[in-house]
Amino acid sequence: MPKKPPRNAFYYYMLDFRENQKKLDITYQSLKEVAEAAGPSWKTISPTAKAKYEAMARKERGTNQKFTSTGVPLAYLEQQQKEMQLVEEAELKDIKNIINLKCFNQSILDEDFFLLDVIELCKAGPDYLIGEFTVLQFNLREGIKNSYHEFVRPVVIPIGFAHDVKLSLRTYGLDTLDDSLPKENYVQILANIIDYLKQNDRGTNTLPPIFTMPEKVEPIQNFIWQLCNRAAEDDALFRVYKLDTMFFTLANAIRSGDNEGFPKESLATAQLNKDLFKYTPGLACEHHETVDKSNECTSSRVKRWAYTILDVCCPLLGIAAQPGKHVPHDFDIDSILSYKEEKRERALPSVARRQVPHDSMSSCSSSIINDTVDDSTVYSFNASHTSAPKGKRTYTPLRMPRTDYSQRLQQAPELTETNFPTLGSTGHGRGRGLASSFDRMNLKK
Repeated sequence: MPKKPPRNAFYYYMLDFRENQKKLDITYQSLKEVAEAAGPSWKTISPTAKAKYEAMARKERGTNQKFTSTGVPLAYLEQQQKEMQLVEEAELKDIKNIINLKCFNQSILDEDFFLLDVIELCKAGPDYLIGEFTVLQFNLREGIKNSYHEFVRPVVIPIGFAHDVKLSLRTYGLDTLDDSLPKENYVQILANIIDYLKQNDRGTNTLPPIFTMPEKVEPIQNFIWQLCNRAAEDDALFRVYKLDTMFFTLANAIRSGDNEGFPKESLATAQLNKDLFKYTPGLACEHHETVDKSNECTSSRVKRWAYTILDVCCPLLGIAAQPGKHVPHDFDIDSILSYKEEKRERALPSVARRQVPHDSMSSCSSSIINDTVDDSTVYSFNASHTSAPKGKRTYTPLRMPRTDYSQRLQQAPELTETNFPTLGSTGHGRGRGLASSFDRMNLKK
């Protein structure tokens, strides 16, 4: 079926012309008759009046677009996708500019990074209901400096989400909080976050970027928008970036060799998702430690992110680990270093291996794992580095079995004509004449 042509300005003029003629008791049977009657007057109409009908035609053509099965225009989705792509490109460019500039100025060791994590209780439409958040500040030289942690108690739960909120509170250990805590103190929370981000420079009008995991970007952006909406502030003041992108850019910017850093951003994401410090005690807030939900605490998560980044980046810069700053308090650095030294002094395998430079810091199990992989499983198979060829192996013949099994075997019974009688001359079915045919062929001769 051919596509219908779009309606032009003359079509809308005909509709008005037909209505005016109807008031004069003049009727037309079809639009063809209306077109013939309205044609002469359309040619003499003023440009101002004609512009009215042309605007109506343009508006109609604008609404003639494709939609999804849920009624969303495809043009809107394409425009949204382009805007998201531009935002991601701007984010990557901003992260590279910040890190490369600090590396050029030799101030990357003292550059403060801010991490933010939230606990979302539910999503009601486009908005997230947040129950807890933590902001953390750290740099490569001093490690974790401080953090700002607070619970958020909602006053009104969206209709239809009470059960979801109840399950989330129980899952994250927030159902036993003290009811005397202030509820939805959004204005004060926003002021505290801005003051915390400005602690290095109180007079600046530009806030440093906030980094978080990719799945947390949307909830945090919506949480900041809610805070700014309640306080009548502009949410464009905040920049929420992906933590794995920053980790990937930072590790590759400070590396000194080709075998350091991350060849792909997905490896930096995988390193963060491993969560090697997940079961380290003493990282959560007092409430989550009491209810035995330390893994779900936002304070614990941001500290684990920071420890993971420091564990990879500090050895590249030769920074010594400090307990409680670069690694958790209960980590024994001396034992880990001595363990690595013992592994390096072991006898070399028969195949020459690639030598890995000794790191000045090995802070946690992740470093031990990487050292184990480098020292015991990474080899060079170059023919010039292999050992001398070995001689042919000699094999000893197997001995004969001492048990005689021939006496235990039973002899097969003798078969006679009674066991297998000859086929008769009569048969049944489709092969009834087959036996007699064999007899006539005299196959025994």
